[in-house]
Amino acid sequence: MLELKVVKRGRKVQLSPHQIAFHLAHAKLQVPTFILVQYHPPGVAHARGASWLLYEGEQAQDLYERGINVEPLAQWPADAIRWHMLIAAIQGG
Repeated sequence: MLELKVVKRGRKVQLSPHQIAFHLAHAKLQVPTFILVQYHPPGVAHARGASWLLYEGEQAQDLYERGINVEPLAQWPADAIRWHMLIAAIQGG
């Protein structure tokens, strides 16, 4: 499962209590989930200058509390991501 989020203002990732519980419950069951965040720094409205940040589902609570200050599993420039790179990161490669 891959949850997609976009952060265009600030550094906070909007996750509901239900979404956090879902990711944490699956982590306890050792069923991997991921959160992919497209982060737009201040003044960046388009993909150029934005980043994709990949987080494991077990980081959901931290991600909600600390936003993108949490260390991602992997990251790429938004305008240069190659989907095989994302798949490899999810598969542990």
